[in-house]
Amino acid sequence: MARLTAHDLIDLVLDEGSVESWDSPVDISGHPEAYRRELEAAAERAGTDESILTGRGTMRGRP
Repeated sequence: MARLTAHDLIDLVLDEGSVESWDSPVDISGHPEAYRRELEAAAERAGTDESILTGRGTMRGRP
């Protein structure tokens, strides 16, 4: 069985189209090149560039 990602779980639990993310893209341009590569590789493995996903949505129409 494949491991669920945070995005998969959000899609399973919250009503379709109800998710409002509070996250914005992280600017990594000011970091050294080697660290940027590490961050990009980690984001690729995790499927997200965030350690925590925040936002809101509804479940069965309820907030």
